[in-house]
Amino acid sequence: MRELGHDCDLIYREDLGPRPRNERLRFAVSPSLAWRALRRAWRERGPYDVLDVVAAEAAVLARRRDAFPGAALVARSHGLDHLFYRGLVEDHRAGLLRKPLWRRLWFPLVRLRPAASALRRSDAVILLSQREREFTLDRRWQPPQRLAVIAHGIEPGRREAAPPPGAPRGAGLLFSGAWYTGKGSRTLAQAHALLARGGLRIPLTLLGGVLGTPLAAVEAHVRSAFAPESQPCLTVLPRLRDEDAVFALYRSHDALVCPSGAEGFGMVVFEALSQRLPVICSSAVGAAERLRHGDQAWIVPARDPRALAEAMARLWQDARLRARLAEGGYRRVGAFPWSRAAEETVACYRAALQAARAGLA
Repeated sequence: MRELGHDCDLIYREDLGPRPRNERLRFAVSPSLAWRALRRAWRERGPYDVLDVVAAEAAVLARRRDAFPGAALVARSHGLDHLFYRGLVEDHRAGLLRKPLWRRLWFPLVRLRPAASALRRSDAVILLSQREREFTLDRRWQPPQRLAVIAHGIEPGRREAAPPPGAPRGAGLLFSGAWYTGKGSRTLAQAHALLARGGLRIPLTLLGGVLGTPLAAVEAHVRSAFAPESQPCLTVLPRLRDEDAVFALYRSHDALVCPSGAEGFGMVVFEALSQRLPVICSSAVGAAERLRHGDQAWIVPARDPRALAEAMARLWQDARLRARLAEGGYRRVGAFPWSRAAEETVACYRAALQAARAGLA
């Protein structure tokens, strides 16, 4: 955005304040915390033309627009809360996790209702996938012309530094992401157990856990999801702040596995493909919409350990298929530099400003 000549200020999670620390309480009060942080930024560095805010956090702002005169409001999805919640419910029904009734009521109350309110009241909405767009249209939260589907991008320099076709790898399969059920962790563990019990022992690196958590605690938690037969095949790593180290893992492994049951986009998919690392991902991953099955990625149903196991075995045993997916995916993600995302975002902002001004007329 700045390279295009725009001034941008950013507000991160830590800028909303350290309390409350409890995640569920924070969900309940985050719209108020966000509104206070925006008011502070407006006084200190504003005024701004556009306020681009994650949908649920924009709820108070959407009701108190008079505090930001002349600014357009863009509600942004980092993974639409309603689809994320639907995924959690489906995980519960599939027996992958247990969600007590009070928790199934709590999340809609403190997260889904504020998000829906902000989406309805905004001047434009940025979404990550056509699935999110269709969901938003079905709810009649916004007309089609106010919805923009904008994919994440990749850094051209990273892609240019990718290993050449046929470069040696050999480290096995890689999972990269937070280790919880929504990311498909239990499905992955079940799939790997099926393979191990059938005699196919595929090395699997698990890059997960929580930043700052001791590795011993991370490893114990991650390994607890896997069957005894899988344990000798596992390498558990803590989440890394060092992006160079993460990209080094993309360059040394043979395939990435992204089995999420609910995933707004799945940046890890594009990052892996930018390094010629073939990808197995579930159809619930937003990035899968941008990829052609069998040519640019191998796409499987979500929450289907047998289908995932078959895909893992097939790619592990078929070097030609891995090479085809790696090259097809590598070419495909070249069409999504961050500059493209920035230009599409600017176009959305201009449309939002027009809508805001028309509403004041």
